[in-house]
Amino acid sequence: VINKQLDRLNWFSDETSYTFTDMVDSISKFTAAGQDLDVSVKAIEGIATWAALSGQNATVASRAMYQLAQAMGKGYIQLIDWKSIENANMGTIEFKNTVLETAAAMNILTKSGSEYISKTGKKITAANFSESLSDKWFTGDVLTKSLEKYSAAVDKIYDISEKEGITASEVIRR
Repeated sequence: VINKQLDRLNWFSDETSYTFTDMVDSISKFTAAGQDLDVSVKAIEGIATWAALSGQNATVASRAMYQLAQAMGKGYIQLIDWKSIENANMGTIEFKNTVLETAAAMNILTKSGSEYISKTGKKITAANFSESLSDKWFTGDVLTKSLEKYSAAVDKIYDISEKEGITASEVIRR
């Protein structure tokens, strides 16, 4: 199992700007925070994909991986954690909406029109996302499930690449 995940990470690092060493280091932080290996690998791939979609590079993604791994140890994302994501220019509306949808799907938030309602009754949107974090609804589980959505594309690309013996770039160009 471990070798399979390391092979996959090696492939991912060869196909992207992320180094194998940085990814393994980030995964170790997630596993130290109590996440299993499969969840940690998907989370790191998700963060890398999210960073790329946010227009950020591997250095910024590594900082985000570090910050989020620390937050995972607490069990939820605090405002201070989220501020570091915003400072890295990764706090996009798209990501906020992904997180809100994930939390609603997990019954942590309730969706009402374009708003989400926390267990304490606070109305949450992408616009007041930061202020809502004090309700502790953005849990480690919400984060990892959200990041799985970003890593799903990596899964598809990896499967095709392995099956057909072509690079990720070749799969994407199709």
